[in-house]
Amino acid sequence: MPACLALRCLLLAAVLYPATARTAGAVSPDSAAAVAVVEEYNDALRAGSLERVRAVLGPSLIMFNGAHSGDPRHWEVHMYLSGADLATWPERFVPGAAPHANRLRVLRVNLRGNAALVVTEETGRNKFRQWSGEMVTYLLGRDGGQWRLVGYFLRDIENPK
Repeated sequence: MPACLALRCLLLAAVLYPATARTAGAVSPDSAAAVAVVEEYNDALRAGSLERVRAVLGPSLIMFNGAHSGDPRHWEVHMYLSGADLATWPERFVPGAAPHANRLRVLRVNLRGNAALVVTEETGRNKFRQWSGEMVTYLLGRDGGQWRLVGYFLRDIENPK
């Protein structure tokens, strides 16, 4: 299955299935490792650390917007980055949108093979906007034994007109 189609399937699964809190019990090491990447990404943004942001990114990154809707007919593609574009993106985004402030609460983790979905509820702000209780779906892929951020879906934003 092409990577783009696989990411789309993961994203649809995240929205169509209820994002309920994980059930009580032991958290698998894989789940904890995937969540740690999402937390590190957010910690790195708050710290303004370009190198830490780069360290959690996969070989490509795609971002979708929900345009304030859970209905896929309203969604928008925001960006897709790979290669040199991805390598230089943290230099533009991290300081360009600073200061970053964000608190997140993990609502759901779903793993299948080398793919992970981490759904969070987030409250924060940056230079361009602020949010409260926003649902964010992070897509991760395991490459070389390490989880890497390969995409995310922000339901409560839309592209500038």
